[in-house]
Amino acid sequence: MSKLFFTVTLAACCLIGSLLQAQGGYVIVDYMKIKPSMNDKYLECEKVWKLIHQERKRLGKIEGWHLEQMLWPTGTNTEYDYLTATFVKSWDDIGHIWDNWENDLKVLSADQRAIAGKAGEYRDLVKSEIWLEVDFLAKADFKETNYVVENFFNVPAGGWDNYMEMETRFVKPVHQKNIAKGNRSGWVLTRLMAPSGEELPYNCSTVDLYDKWEDMDNDDGKAWEEVYPGMSDSHIGDRINSARKLVRTEIRQVIDSTSL
Repeated sequence: MSKLFFTVTLAACCLIGSLLQAQGGYVIVDYMKIKPSMNDKYLECEKVWKLIHQERKRLGKIEGWHLEQMLWPTGTNTEYDYLTATFVKSWDDIGHIWDNWENDLKVLSADQRAIAGKAGEYRDLVKSEIWLEVDFLAKADFKETNYVVENFFNVPAGGWDNYMEMETRFVKPVHQKNIAKGNRSGWVLTRLMAPSGEELPYNCSTVDLYDKWEDMDNDDGKAWEEVYPGMSDSHIGDRINSARKLVRTEIRQVIDSTSL
């Protein structure tokens, strides 16, 4: 990721002031579009950048990092093909992530530095966002997920209290039940901190975490019935949909991580 781009982005972010791995922390998400015929080169480059992220984790500058590949939607017309997520404990940590940059680079050989410096030749950095992790659930032995289903939502102005009550009190017990039944490995509720503004298509998301692809097809209806016996599907749908608008859903695979 370009240091200059991050610095400019962070300066804008500071005017307003979010694997997964640090509850209540922040997540820096960078979205990448691969240039034609450069997929293998890009992945080779990320392998080198992983060494830097591992060093930052060792030094306590970040909590973790992972690389996700888009599985759906996909194709030449999709906005991005990969994203990286960098997890930090606090807002202040974001401002210091580039401190002592030359020291971070000491983990790389001269050849590896050359590869890391060519990232811009292999991909375009489409956009960067900062998310706040609002709530988090996971199975007892959770370390890293394999598959991610992220639902991007728009909560209307003045609707945050209603939305939070819906997610954390009404729906969260069902997520807990699904995790207990082995239907998924975790669930995350996040809020977009930067950029911000009324014209953005989404301002929050929920992230369902799965160990296996086939787990995404498990029957969630049984969990709903166990938590809310006899409650009608129409009542459930009305309560959920009245609190937010679903903008889109993505399915992604975690293909590398500082936990792997």
